[in-house]
Amino acid sequence: MSSLRDQVLSRYRDAANTIATSQHTSLNPGKPHSDADQESSLSDSADLKGHAMKQLLQRQARGLTKLHEALEQEIDAGVDEDLLQTRLDDLASVSMSTFYAYRFDLLPQYWRWIYTDTLILMSYYAILRAARGGSFDERVMDRVVEDLDRALIVAGGAGKFLGKQWIEGTLDLLSRFWEEVKTAITDEQRPRKRIKREKTFSDCEPFGRPNLSADKTCPRYENWSLERFEKYMNEESQGRPLPIVFTDLTKDWPAFSDAPWNSPDYLLSKTFGGRRLVPVEIGRSYVDEGWRQELIHFKDFLTRYIDPSILPHVGEEDIAQPPQSDDKRRPQTVGYLAQHTLFSQIPTLRNDIRVPDFCWADVPPHPTTSSKNQAVVDVPQLNAWFGPAKTITPLHTDGYHNLLCQVVGTKYVRLYSPEETERLRPRGLELGVDMSNTSELDVGVLEGWDEVDVNDDDGEDWERTRKELADVPYWEYILQPGDTLLIPIGWWHYVRSLSISFSVSFWWN
Repeated sequence: MSSLRDQVLSRYRDAANTIATSQHTSLNPGKPHSDADQESSLSDSADLKGHAMKQLLQRQARGLTKLHEALEQEIDAGVDEDLLQTRLDDLASVSMSTFYAYRFDLLPQYWRWIYTDTLILMSYYAILRAARGGSFDERVMDRVVEDLDRALIVAGGAGKFLGKQWIEGTLDLLSRFWEEVKTAITDEQRPRKRIKREKTFSDCEPFGRPNLSADKTCPRYENWSLERFEKYMNEESQGRPLPIVFTDLTKDWPAFSDAPWNSPDYLLSKTFGGRRLVPVEIGRSYVDEGWRQELIHFKDFLTRYIDPSILPHVGEEDIAQPPQSDDKRRPQTVGYLAQHTLFSQIPTLRNDIRVPDFCWADVPPHPTTSSKNQAVVDVPQLNAWFGPAKTITPLHTDGYHNLLCQVVGTKYVRLYSPEETERLRPRGLELGVDMSNTSELDVGVLEGWDEVDVNDDDGEDWERTRKELADVPYWEYILQPGDTLLIPIGWWHYVRSLSISFSVSFWWN
């Protein structure tokens, strides 16, 4: 019996025992919360529904440990497995429904715990069934990784006794175990000739690039110390810094060398063969009609939205594919992995980058509107931005200073000063959501880069808007791999991928 297999089963049994015996605590549903904020027990008086769900969860955990014991002793566990599966599905459905019943920041924490623990138990059941049948295959791994990733993405890996750290450790162990399984399968089969796939993403810019004006192009710098940067941000700019580009802040990142992010194979290897789930924005822009979000496997994101010629593995072997033109490799639908905390979800990718020293600098507040300042963050907030050509982020502002680092491909950025806010037509409340950090202006349409269906009156409106904005100053730049753009707090910016593009943003204040 495999040592790694034993470790996986043992880890899950310990988790089920923890769930079966743990005492969750609750929060006042009307107040913000944190794991350290718990004061009262989850009781009938606090939340009858939550209490009932917790008891139901514990019964399923005990049932799974019985199945585990029966597996080891090769006896009948006396567990109704159809009912067990139904109850786990019910727990997932009921706890997920509470995510829609509350505003996200007011959702009682124990519902996040119940959802996380339920998905842990669902993945445990899949592992037990595979162990009983001796059939750890692709479908089992897909299911298990999806359950654990849903807990991380949807519930933030919340858990008083298990949670994010347990899930990360389990995914690492499962990945090593799966490599062992694959090796054993390969050794039993006749060696097949591996057909090499393309080693890097295409750098083609299929829709061309804007022509930059020399007097509007952001200046470039290198070899700045932290002290030099702080002097620029506070003294030289009098607290109103302009956007500038640094060409050397990321030169030591493994993502450019030993851990190449421009390699589909490398990214697949770091995402459990592409099994990890990622949230993808479907549509040109989050302000467009029909825009939506989906949770999909990373390998499906690559093949559907990045490059259709990157085929998923079948039986872990590469499939022969005839050469394809750029037109055939170009996805027909826009999908964007945008503003996602990918490096928290998948820490192994976090090892491929470094937080720039400038993110620890003392920096000025919002230059025009103090109410726009956010609470001070202890550490920079990291987000990933990965998508094909023509993915955009509409004209908007951030609540933090931003270092936007380009790793793969090229990206056009246009920036407007906070002083131009009123002329840029900030949105207001839309369906109860404050959209004032996003402009009504569609830069892509105004510049003729994107087409929209318009009638004659709409065409006149666009032309009138172009004339009104003709004298509004802006900065612009085309980011290349290795470039880092400083976007000061309050600056409006429009971002457009010119090719397949992978960027990292660092927000800090």
